Amino acid sequence: MSLSAFLTALFETGRVQVGPPHVDLTAEELGAAEKIVEQQAAVLRLDFPGEPPPWSAAAATWAATSLYRASQLAVYRVLDAAAIDELLAAPCAPGDPAGRHWSVDAVFRFLPDLVRHATAASPQDPLVARLRRWCSEWPLSSVGVAGITAQHEDEIAAHCGLLQLYVDRILAKKDRSRLTHPAVRAAIDRSLGGYRPLWTELFGSAAAIGQGTGDRGQGTVTSDE
Repeated sequence: MSLSAFLTALFETGRVQVGPPHVDLTAEELGAAEKIVEQQAAVLRLDFPGEPPPWSAAAATWAATSLYRASQLAVYRVLDAAAIDELLAAPCAPGDPAGRHWSVDAVFRFLPDLVRHATAASPQDPLVARLRRWCSEWPLSSVGVAGITAQHEDEIAAHCGLLQLYVDRILAKKDRSRLTHPAVRAAIDRSLGGYRPLWTELFGSAAAIGQGTGDRGQGTVTSDE
């Protein structure tokens, strides 16, 4: 399955097939992938709370190729840690911080599904460590993944719409690990208002309230073979 076919299947059904990771990606295929992700972003923009951050095609394409390569590695487990690092070494393009989170999330919102898939197959695989590092670096996309120390939450909190999207996901997943950042915690309190005491599953018992505390469906990845 090509990168463009992978993205189309990912966005339409969440069920994808991948080929071996040694196949190079052509400029034509990267261009097609960029258009597919931008079309998906136009759909996601309809449900965004307010005006989205600036779109970064470079960041979105990086996320698309990274998730594609990681999905290949999750299925074809024949490469060592050094080879995995080499295949996934490319950094995300620089740019507006909020725009990068928003653009990467168009694809990386499926990252938790891949983490579950890879961990179930081999918890100690170096690929799992790489995926979990991405989860820490891109917290908007990784809500609900256990054992993650979220980074760069200040960048999300600086954009009111992005912060609200983050809060909505935290509430939907009841992810208590994301309650430590002051701005995020305050935004959660504002969203819940008078209903906050009822959210004991998120905040703990009524006595513990106020003390602080440490989207899409399941995806499936298989081989083309």
